[in-house]
Amino acid sequence: PWYNGRINQTFIALPGLSVAMDDSSLIKRILKTNILRLRNGLFPTKWGMFNIDYQTADTSLWFFWTLQNLIDDLGGPLAVWRNYKKYLFEILYAYKKGTDYNIHLNNDGLIDAETTDIALTWMNAYVEGIPVTPRYGSPVEINALWYNAVCFALELAGKAGDKSFVTEWTPIAEKSGKAFVENFWSDEKQYLADCVNNGVLDWTVRPNQVIAVALKYSPLTNEMKKAVLSLAKNELLTPKGLRTLSPRDLLYRGVYEGNETQREEAIHQGSVFPWLIGSYIEGYLKIHKEGGLSHVKNLFEGFEEEMTNGCIGSISELYNGNPPHNGKAAISQACNIGEILRAFNIVYNM
Repeated sequence: PWYNGRINQTFIALPGLSVAMDDSSLIKRILKTNILRLRNGLFPTKWGMFNIDYQTADTSLWFFWTLQNLIDDLGGPLAVWRNYKKYLFEILYAYKKGTDYNIHLNNDGLIDAETTDIALTWMNAYVEGIPVTPRYGSPVEINALWYNAVCFALELAGKAGDKSFVTEWTPIAEKSGKAFVENFWSDEKQYLADCVNNGVLDWTVRPNQVIAVALKYSPLTNEMKKAVLSLAKNELLTPKGLRTLSPRDLLYRGVYEGNETQREEAIHQGSVFPWLIGSYIEGYLKIHKEGGLSHVKNLFEGFEEEMTNGCIGSISELYNGNPPHNGKAAISQACNIGEILRAFNIVYNM
């Protein structure tokens, strides 16, 4: 009840919630409401009772993912290109040329997002005004989402016969895909760096790399995807979703409790977020197909028992990284519900 509107969470929630709502007109109205807040290619982090801020590098890229996953609800590829091309262009060209908070496409083909003392990813907890997980430079999920966004726009443009867009952006997609693998992947470690900053790689084991596995357009090979999923399964997976940090890390915080500072320090240093299970399940089934159904179906049991705890019939915002993984923070979270529904729908339709 203390939350403002969170647009990145809205975009993540919509594809799964659409399965339950079955109301394309409502989905279109929600998208229209949020598009009105687009500025310089960026959506706000939040809006509502307090000041609007645009300190987010991922929300605009989740917008592409949302349209991608709602394409049938929105009338198909040609309708999406016709109705949303203006906004897709604004975002792509803003990121390419550079926009607020130093968010830009660098010469290597990666998206950089760095402004001192501002956390520009979804991991945006602060203690005394300083980001707990700043992730300065090129975060892995931002660049995976960027590659997916450009490829999705190219798919739409190709179907619409927009040859000039295809000619201009195909080399950008190819360069970004190649740069992603070259900069984030390690043959030795067999997983993706969480962030790259001026050639320095952060090998902290976090769930953001799983998003790169699940996206429709991913520059990773199947063998790379298998390795990332194996790491996530062994170190991050719980019955309530994925931990934000491996328990093997010295900075791991397995319980979300205490005063505000202690909670902020724990929220992205080990707490479990259920919405991340959507990417894990989607990626796992893309690789293992029907052979992965048994594992995936077992994951739903943890959420089924949760429906009778806290807010009855709903899912909490986050859970402790340590067993028994008690629910914490907000009593209900739309993006958690949406991604669990979307994952269930993927399983149901296999």
